[in-house]
Amino acid sequence: MFFKKGELFFASDRCVTIWGMRWLLRQFPKAAKSAYEPVPKSLLYVPASSLPYHISGYTTRTHAVIRALRDAGANVHVLTRPGYPWDRRDRVAEPGGSETTVDGIVYTHAQHPANNRHVLQFAVQASKVIAEAAQKNRVAAIHAASNHTNALPALFAARELGIPFHYEMRGLWELTRASRMAWFENTARYKQGLELEALVARNADRLFVISKELGRYAQENWGVRPERMALLPNCVDPEAILPVDPARAEPNTIGYAGSIMPYEGLDTLIEAVAMLADRGLEVRVKIVGDGEAKSGLEELSNRLGQNGRVEFLGRVHPARALEIMERCAIVCLPRKPFQVCEIVPPIKLVEALAMAKPVIVPDLPVFRDELGTDPAGWFFRAGDAVNLAEAVEQAFSNPARLSELGAKAREYVLAHRTWGRFVGNVIKPHEHDEARACSA
Repeated sequence: MFFKKGELFFASDRCVTIWGMRWLLRQFPKAAKSAYEPVPKSLLYVPASSLPYHISGYTTRTHAVIRALRDAGANVHVLTRPGYPWDRRDRVAEPGGSETTVDGIVYTHAQHPANNRHVLQFAVQASKVIAEAAQKNRVAAIHAASNHTNALPALFAARELGIPFHYEMRGLWELTRASRMAWFENTARYKQGLELEALVARNADRLFVISKELGRYAQENWGVRPERMALLPNCVDPEAILPVDPARAEPNTIGYAGSIMPYEGLDTLIEAVAMLADRGLEVRVKIVGDGEAKSGLEELSNRLGQNGRVEFLGRVHPARALEIMERCAIVCLPRKPFQVCEIVPPIKLVEALAMAKPVIVPDLPVFRDELGTDPAGWFFRAGDAVNLAEAVEQAFSNPARLSELGAKAREYVLAHRTWGRFVGNVIKPHEHDEARACSA
């Protein structure tokens, strides 16, 4: 058997790491009593990143979940992953101290340990910082968001203190990376990452998943019992994102706001627009965001002669992104048929629906789940530019239908995707029944 350079080391390290994590968990069996008297409805929320240091779907969701928990009556203390934001070179703002306040929400930071060491070492060292914060605030539970690097220290801290641990699984970083680098799926690092995700999921007292498809993945691949899982999908505050009058939209405009990565499928959209132009249908696209695929997409747009139709607006403030989307008649999220795209939905989908925007999305399982049985938009075959062009042409052929679907989009969000419908499960006392099964 032959290994690529370094792969033998990573294979050996994987075995040691997984064994070490399991051994550590055995040192902290679930205690019958906590180390202190917890404050009811209090929790320590541990995200991997936050505003204003990173502006992304992850940090937008983090902020929204914390606000919703607080509005639901929870006493929420926030501690970002130890080491953050100092150990992230890609931060867009400089840290000013151990606390950052954003819209009234206080994010606490610990500069050490930095996430520049072995995952096992980091988990042990960071758990001490998290345990100290939890004990100081006498929280009733520790709730950590993806990924396992962020969650493992929180799990160890909860076990040490004898309080419940929640894992909010928002996706699987390994599947995302494999969508960009096909070779990664055959590496020990890929396998180790998923094994550590499984370890956290199995040991969480409650597992909150971003989609039913991700819940199915955890059940089928890791044996997580469905009664221990609950759905915590992407939602909105309906008072923060208001419906937009269809008359404000520019005719035949398509909007996209988010990361510009290969798996997002924006090349499929540009190719579809070029096909429509050849048929005499003028469609314009506004793309908001940045990412590793941007330069290649700009080259594609130029090569296909679409520079006058496809506009790259770069990274903007979230409020400005919403303003740009308001001027678009439709929002398109043309993700490719990678596994990660089949189980993890983008937050920009529910935001578009809340704005009363019809959507065009790929016919992938997670999008079917997210849009329900009476979808406010159109599906196309993922990765198929011809089929996408047909969907766009159909959408723009009937302006009255666009308005009708926009109203339906808003109604769907109000009925099924507001934070208030889901966050109560997070603060439900553990002495009662388990988290609601992942079937909402």
